[in-house]
Amino acid sequence: MPEGMKIGKLIRTNKRLERELSRIDSIFNAIFSAVVVIDSSGGVQFANNFAKSILPLADGVSIFKILPDIEADIRVCADGGRECVRREVEVDYPEYRLLSAQIVPFDFGGETDTYALILNDVTKDKFTAQERIESEKIASVLNLASGVAHELGNPLNSMGIHLQLALRRLGKLKAKEDLPDGAGGTLAEIEQSLCVCSDEIKRLDAIIENFLKALRPMKPDMAECSPLEPLAQTLNLLDGEISDLGIAVYVNAAAGLPKVYADKNLLKQLYFNLIKNAMEAMSKGGTISIDAQADDDFVKITFADTGCGISADNLPKLFQPYFTTKPDGHGLGMMIIQAIVRAHSGKIDVNSEVGKGTKITVSIPRKERRVKMLP
Repeated sequence: MPEGMKIGKLIRTNKRLERELSRIDSIFNAIFSAVVVIDSSGGVQFANNFAKSILPLADGVSIFKILPDIEADIRVCADGGRECVRREVEVDYPEYRLLSAQIVPFDFGGETDTYALILNDVTKDKFTAQERIESEKIASVLNLASGVAHELGNPLNSMGIHLQLALRRLGKLKAKEDLPDGAGGTLAEIEQSLCVCSDEIKRLDAIIENFLKALRPMKPDMAECSPLEPLAQTLNLLDGEISDLGIAVYVNAAAGLPKVYADKNLLKQLYFNLIKNAMEAMSKGGTISIDAQADDDFVKITFADTGCGISADNLPKLFQPYFTTKPDGHGLGMMIIQAIVRAHSGKIDVNSEVGKGTKITVSIPRKERRVKMLP
C-alpha cells in the first residue's frame, strides 16, 4: 500500500477513534452516577462531570481525603480479598450526601493497580424511605392516641373535679369544732387518700399530654437565637431541684458560639428533658457537665451525667415509644427529644456505659454554615 494511502487510513482511523472517544465521554458525562478512576494511593485519574459536581475534586487532592472510608476497601481489593466492594459513604461538602459506592479493580490504560468508583446519590431515597416508615408508624399511633385521649381524658377530668369537691367538703368538716373524738384523725387519713388519688389523676393527665406531644407533628416557630439563652433559663428553672438532689452542674461554652435558627421554646423543652433525665439517673447526687462547641455546620451541646448509665442492649430501644427503665416513667421523653431535634434538622448521638453515666450530644445547624477548606 502506498505511503500516502497508509497515512490517509491512519488519519481516518484516528478521526473515528476521536469520535468514539467523544461519544463515550459524552455518555459518561450525561449519566447521573459519579464515575471516578483512582490509583491505589487515592490519586484521581478520571472523573466525570457528575462526580465533579458532588465531590470537591480539586487538583492533586486524594480521594481518601474526601472519602476516608474508601481507603480500607481499596486495600482489601489490592490484596485480592474481594473483586468488588459495595458500601455506603457520607460526604459533607459541598453539601451533605449519602452515596452508594461500588469499588471495582480496573485496568486503566494498561495500569492494573487502578480502581473504578461508581457512586450513586441515595440521600433522597434513603431519607424518603425513613420518613415514610416513620410517617406510617406515627399515623398508626396517632389513631390510637386520639382514642386514648377521648376514652380516658373525659373520665379523668370528671374524677378530678369530684375529688376536688370531696376535698373541699372534707376541709369544711375538719373545720367544725364539735367533731367526735378520733374523727379528726380519720378525716386526715381520708384526705390523704383523696390527695393520692388526685395526684395519680394528674400523673395520668401528664402521660396523655406527653403521649400526644410526642406524636403530634411539630411546627417550630423558627428565628435567629442564641443556643445558650434557653439553656440558662432552663438551668435557672431547675436550680432548686438540682440543689436539693445534691447535683453539681458545670457548663463550658466555647467563646463566640454562633447563633442557630431555632424555636427557643422547643429548645427549652429539649434542654429540660435532657437535664431531667440526667437528674433522674443519679439517685445520690452526682455531676452534670454541659459542653457547648461549634464546627462548620452545627452547634453541638453535650449533656454528660455520672448516673447509672444505659446498657448496650437498651441503647437501640432508647427512642422507641413507651420504652423506659424507670419504675414510674412513661417512655416518651426520649421520643419527644428526638422529635424536637428532627424538627430543627439536627442530629442526636448517645453514648452510655452502665455504672459510669450517659453522654448525649444534640447538634443544631448553625444559622450560617462556614465554608470548609480541604487540606
